[in-house]
Amino acid sequence: MKYNGVIQRKLDLIAQRVSKLRNRGPFKTAELEKDYFLRSGVERTLQVCVEAMIDIANRIIFFEGRPPSTESFASLVQLQDLQIIKDAQSYRNMVKFRNLIVHRYEQIEAEILATIVNKHLDDFERFAGEIQAHESD
Repeated sequence: MKYNGVIQRKLDLIAQRVSKLRNRGPFKTAELEKDYFLRSGVERTLQVCVEAMIDIANRIIFFEGRPPSTESFASLVQLQDLQIIKDAQSYRNMVKFRNLIVHRYEQIEAEILATIVNKHLDDFERFAGEIQAHESD
């Protein structure tokens, strides 16, 4: 482990949450529209996964002796600059989604949630794989 156990714990958290979403899905838009608590749970689970990604990025930036980023996406750009992840841009929508939930307090459309869970959970696994590959170097 190149940095410390905190990063691995956050990677494990992402893996556990993604697994729970996969085991419960696929999700239908109508199902999420009808069930407030299911919808809220999916939103929160996705938010936690994105926040864990951002935390991982910030921790690596710290260990690499770089100045902290002032924006979440900028942290991912720094990981790209460090050649830890290939393409920060591919994670931009994840950060935008998290910002929408956290800062605007708006209800996310059920169709968007269903699309993320049904088609984009691989993005979390790709991120984790990139971090793990770097840590094992």
